[in-house]
Amino acid sequence: MAPADGNQDVLAAAGSDTIFNITSAIFANANSATWNSDTDNYVNVPPGAASFDVPGDGNTPEFTLAPTPNGSSQGKTALKNSADAGDGRIDIARSSSPRSTSDPASFEYYGFARDGVAWSSSSTGAGANLTLTLTQLRDIYRGTITNWSEVGGADAAIKLYLPQVGSGTLSFFTNTVLGFDPATISGLTINRFQENDGTSIPDADRATAIAPYSDAQWIAQGNGVESDKRADFTVNKLTGAGSDGDQVTGSAGSYAPAFADTYLGSRVVYHVLDNRTPAYDQAKRAVGFDEGDDASTASPLCGGALAGLITQYGFKTISGDNGLSCTLS
Repeated sequence: MAPADGNQDVLAAAGSDTIFNITSAIFANANSATWNSDTDNYVNVPPGAASFDVPGDGNTPEFTLAPTPNGSSQGKTALKNSADAGDGRIDIARSSSPRSTSDPASFEYYGFARDGVAWSSSSTGAGANLTLTLTQLRDIYRGTITNWSEVGGADAAIKLYLPQVGSGTLSFFTNTVLGFDPATISGLTINRFQENDGTSIPDADRATAIAPYSDAQWIAQGNGVESDKRADFTVNKLTGAGSDGDQVTGSAGSYAPAFADTYLGSRVVYHVLDNRTPAYDQAKRAVGFDEGDDASTASPLCGGALAGLITQYGFKTISGDNGLSCTLS
C-alpha cells in the first residue's frame, strides 16, 4: 500500500445502491483509522439524491452533484468523466456489476465481497411462499407466463418490475440470470423501481409484483443494519440455477446468506478505481492493494481486517491471491 502523501485529500465515491451502505461503513473506518495519518476524507455520495455537496481539497474546490449518480453505470461514467477531465471530483465508483467491454483500460476493479441476486415477491401476495425454476423465472420475464396461478400462486396477473436503468443489479440480473433484457421484448410492460427498495413499488402493485432483490440488502435491512425498505418482500428459492435451497437463513436480527457460490445469481461486488485520477494511490489505501501486497500491507478491507463488517452488511467474504480478501480485475 502506498504511504500517505501528506495532503488532506477528499476522495468521493459514487454509483451502486447495493454497496452504498457498506461503503459508508468502510469509509467511516478509514476516516478514523490510525493509518490515515494525513486525515484524508473519504466521502460516500448517496445514489439518486436530488443534490449532494462534496467538500473541497487542495486539488478540487467544493462542488455539488445534482442529481447524484444512481447505479453502477452512472457511477463508473462519473469516474471516467472525472479522470478524463483530471478534476479529482470522483475517485471511486461503487459497482455491483463486473468489468464491461466499454470500460477504459485504466479502470481497476477491486472485488471485496460476494452477493446474491434473488427474485422477490410479497410475503402476503399472489406469489407468496413459492419456489420458481429458472425456466419459469425466465418465462415470466419473457411474458410467456403471465399469471401467478400458472406457477402455483393465486389467480392474479404478474406485474413485472426491474431496477432503474443504469443499475448494476439490473445489468447482472438481465445479462446473467435471465440471459436477456425483457425491456427489448415488443409489447411487454416493464415497470421500474429503485433497486433494493420494495417501498418504491406502488402499494397497488405490491401484492402481484415480481422483482429482483439483492440478498445482502435484504439481509442488512432485515437485521436492522440499514433502513428497512423491504415492504414485506421476501427473497425466494430458485431451482435449476446452481443453488436450490434458501437464499438466506436465520431470523430477524440474525439473517445470513445461504446461497452457494455456484448459484447463477452469485456475484462479486467492486470498488472501481481509475489509475489516472489525482488521488488514485490514496483511494487504493482504503479499498485496494498494490501488486505484491499481503494481508499486512494491503488496505484493511483487502487485508481481511473488515471481514466482520462485510458479514454484518449481509455479504459473503471472498479470497484473493497472496492471502488477500480482495481480487483485482
